[in-house]
Amino acid sequence: MIVCSCNVLSDSQIRTAIASATPRARIRHVYASLCCAAKCGRCARTIKAMLEDHIVASEGAAAG
Repeated sequence: MIVCSCNVLSDSQIRTAIASATPRARIRHVYASLCCAAKCGRCARTIKAMLEDHIVASEGAAAG
């Protein structure tokens, strides 16, 4: 599924970038790792939610 239509970024590309990012990465780090930048910003909310989901999953895996 395309998450960012301006940069044509799929959810799998973003998840891969998030997985390889440093802990507590921000949206700008995700874009930078994919060699692009936010344009219109409509995808920012979705990418932020994906980052938060990854943090929660990582913390859950570390605790359990």
